[in-house]
Amino acid sequence: MGFFTDHQHTSITDTINTVTSRDDFAVDEELPNLLGLIKNCSSKYEYINNQEEAARALRKKLKYGSKLQARRAFDVLDLFVSQGIKMGALYNDAKLLERVSIIALGRATDARGEKYSPKQVKMVARSVLAWYDFIVSQGLEKSRTYEGLYQISLQVKKKYKRSRRTTFMEDAADKSIFASDLDPERHQTHPDDLYRIPQINVENEVPKIRMIITDGLATSVALKNALMVLPAGESSLDDPEATGKFEQARTIRRKVLRYLQVVTEGDYLGSLIHCNEELVAALTEYDERAGDSPKGSTMTSDVSDANNSYEDDPDHDEEESRSFQEEGSPVEDPFGDDKKI
Repeated sequence: MGFFTDHQHTSITDTINTVTSRDDFAVDEELPNLLGLIKNCSSKYEYINNQEEAARALRKKLKYGSKLQARRAFDVLDLFVSQGIKMGALYNDAKLLERVSIIALGRATDARGEKYSPKQVKMVARSVLAWYDFIVSQGLEKSRTYEGLYQISLQVKKKYKRSRRTTFMEDAADKSIFASDLDPERHQTHPDDLYRIPQINVENEVPKIRMIITDGLATSVALKNALMVLPAGESSLDDPEATGKFEQARTIRRKVLRYLQVVTEGDYLGSLIHCNEELVAALTEYDERAGDSPKGSTMTSDVSDANNSYEDDPDHDEEESRSFQEEGSPVEDPFGDDKKI
């Protein structure tokens, strides 16, 4: 500890600096060593000081560090929590919690005045919500050890909870499929060029179309049944089963809309339209049971991908490297369809 500073600086800080500044090894490889340093103490007071030092070192990397340092610093914190390691002083460090909250909610910039990228916000928000699930599943909501983490996870959950609701009838795919034939924009060029609709052999897609129709009808019924048994006055957003069916129905509907762009005649056109109507009815019922949404609340959807690539699999979760390297413009809702948390 330096003579002119009140802040403890030991091998704990040095280890965190090393772990966060290199990417030639996994963070979890150094976790036992770092934990050993933090727990290497002769008293509870020293243990608290060690945790506070670790919290300060992590916060500085999150605020002042490079993208690599910030990512790996958060990885360290996330590993502590996800591994069930109890460190009350670290988890309740006000400045560290404030920095994590700022990133997860996209409220401010880093020390260089740069906005946190959408990918960065998404990664942190996803982890914070995982903390919430862990704390609740273990019955630790009233634990003093996890009090700070629980409070910021509630903030993040509250912010993005309603954004999971749907304004799915405003999807770009809907507009391109069901727009009026009198719309002059539809005659500016060939429809396939205007909407980038690919040409496919529908006959080869028949097995997939049948499966999508079957899955869509079954999922719409399952969602309606889940809503039917929902207690009066309870929001559908608070019911895990109903919300899970809602997400499944929305995903299948994106596939149905994509097929509707390329199936313009034949035996399956009517079935696809009927399937879409059933899904819309179920999704609308979920939306109504969710209660009033705040003004301006919307749900980002990747249904517009139907205009870009028919063969894209909307169920495919692109592997996230949890890197902060991507820069984006405005911070987007990390729970939109195109973010798949």
